[in-house]
Amino acid sequence: MSIFHKPPSTFMYSLNNTILKTVPSNPYLGILFSDNLKWRNHISSITKKANCTLGFLRRNLRHCPAACRRNAYLALVRPLLEYGAVVWDPYQAQDIDRMERIQRTAARFIANDYRSRHPGFVTGLLTRHNLPTLQERRVNLRLTFYYKVVEGLVPAMPPDKFLTPQRAGRMIRPRRQTADYVGSNPIDNYIKNNNRCFAVPRCNTEQYKQSFFPRSTIEWNHLDNTVVHSASIEAFKAALTTSRR
Repeated sequence: MSIFHKPPSTFMYSLNNTILKTVPSNPYLGILFSDNLKWRNHISSITKKANCTLGFLRRNLRHCPAACRRNAYLALVRPLLEYGAVVWDPYQAQDIDRMERIQRTAARFIANDYRSRHPGFVTGLLTRHNLPTLQERRVNLRLTFYYKVVEGLVPAMPPDKFLTPQRAGRMIRPRRQTADYVGSNPIDNYIKNNNRCFAVPRCNTEQYKQSFFPRSTIEWNHLDNTVVHSASIEAFKAALTTSRR
């Protein structure tokens, strides 16, 4: 598999005088990488697996208590939708919606109610069973990993190599997650709401712009001082959850 920004001219790789087969995508450590570094194929793969698993649970746990069905979803379905999400977290609404629909179906599975259609019914189920949106959880996963990098807890990613400190700038109220999804705003790159900010990498492609460091740096710079100066990973997670409510 050749990774490229623009389609290259025809080129064949060989090993021991044997021409290797060219493929547009290939799995690696459970994540499906594509030659254009887009994640549509991976998202299609994991949503298909998650739907199949949820269908299996629905057929076999229909008479179980709601608590049992919820635990089954959390143990067997949601991990399929979150494994490695720090790397491939989607940014396009159609991909985000595609994943959220699975959890909304799971909420009906937990409540064992597939017929109610009145407005706000599924949203109420998600709240009642303490199921935050998958998008919100992915943001928290990325920021938690970013915190580990900042604290030097990831040996393969020393902070002095991957992060460039910047002094605090204009203080603006942190943005909050909405049902309409946060869009791209150039002003976000210049917001610095804490004294532990970092420079946003310059991006020439959409794939890099939506990758881990550029995207997470912007969100990190939106956090308050009380969050970024947390004393431990557990404290950071708790402060992050509180600040995003």
